Amino acid sequence: MNRLLRILLADDDEAFTLLVERAVQDQPDVASLCELHCVSDGTEAVDYVLGRGNYADRIQFPVPDFVLLDQRMRQMDGCEALIEIRKNKSSQALPVCIYSTSTQQKLYDLCYANGATFCIAKPLEYETLGNKLRLIVEFATSVLELPHNN
Repeated sequence: MNRLLRILLADDDEAFTLLVERAVQDQPDVASLCELHCVSDGTEAVDYVLGRGNYADRIQFPVPDFVLLDQRMRQMDGCEALIEIRKNKSSQALPVCIYSTSTQQKLYDLCYANGATFCIAKPLEYETLGNKLRLIVEFATSVLELPHNN
């Protein structure tokens, strides 16, 4: 990939979003590989991915290469957002990671059944969060063959 990996993060917990942003910034090797775009709920995530409403300007809101969805959001949860994202042909192959504080297998099974690329436990400790973000970015930039979105 000859540009930065575009990651869309959807989480209604503003403190966690700020923590993710800081974890990216605090790791120059991660920050140099990606740009992080954040929204605060599943509805916004769907609109962003599909370029609808407030996110129609693709220069300001470029198509993401990778989506991180919190499972538990008030407006539209991660699994519901995933279903909407997968309904659109242009985003069916988009890598989507669902994360949750829940470790219930039935939740992960539901997410996978609805098209999640993978699921992870929501990292609550800063060091763990930073490590997971680094691994996700390294994996996405060095292993995955991502769609060539402009």
